[in-house]
Amino acid sequence: MSFEILTDSASNLTDDLLEKYGIHMLSCFYLIDDVEYPCYVPGRDYAEAGREFYHKLRNKVDIKTSLINTARLIEFFEPFLQAGRDILFSPISSGLSGTFQAAQEAARQLAERYPERKCIIVDSLGASLGEGLLLCHAAKLRNGGANIEEVQHWIEQNRLKMRQIFTVDDLHFLRRGGRLSGAAALVGSLLNIKPLLKASDKGLIAMDGKTRGRRKALDALAKNFCETAVDPAAQTIGIAHCDCEADAQYLAEKIQSTTPVGNILIRYYDLCTGAHVGPGALALFYMGEHR
Repeated sequence: MSFEILTDSASNLTDDLLEKYGIHMLSCFYLIDDVEYPCYVPGRDYAEAGREFYHKLRNKVDIKTSLINTARLIEFFEPFLQAGRDILFSPISSGLSGTFQAAQEAARQLAERYPERKCIIVDSLGASLGEGLLLCHAAKLRNGGANIEEVQHWIEQNRLKMRQIFTVDDLHFLRRGGRLSGAAALVGSLLNIKPLLKASDKGLIAMDGKTRGRRKALDALAKNFCETAVDPAAQTIGIAHCDCEADAQYLAEKIQSTTPVGNILIRYYDLCTGAHVGPGALALFYMGEHR
């Protein structure tokens, strides 16, 4: 491999995928009672960790997420540069976190120490498997001989084709994170309104519609996929869920019953972004023409 690909744990990549594609991960962190915990621990059972985490959220444990700061990023990057390796780091969307900006500062500082090395920071404009699947594609290119600038260009040209659509079960978590007004959350909860959301071209969460009832929301996600996926039989589709595995399976089967698809990857939602959408959130990630 001509260079290293790095990401953060918001990418939702599990150990098997990190090893398969040769990607290195830096964990995000969350806080309970001011005690810091890593979102990703190598070798830990991802599903078990997810069940425990979302159980706490359901029981109203106050969980906050913390930014990966510049000092941590320098500590993560520097061993690769010291070993004579160039690096490409693509983190969670700059529209959702300050990690991208902190990584740019880390790269600036390290450029002074290692002027002969390349440390390229690319905004994924995504999160969860929308970020992770993009990097799996990038790693395939790298492993096939593409150089670091070619991979950077591919990510920048294709990141807005990675569609990221989802629904949530409880509007409380979007309201708490400032994504929805308190009044709208109350009315939505009373009327059993389920929002349909997506990642915008700026990497922000945007409304994409609404339904009444959970099953209709899942059917709407499947319909959206069938109408907008490009060559679905040739791509890996991602489904991430916040401890609602039966709904994730329903969505996968609904898609498979109507559209020829390649591999469908189902994972627990990464803890960092999952804390902001809440238990019962369900997201679908795939390549389309545009968002």
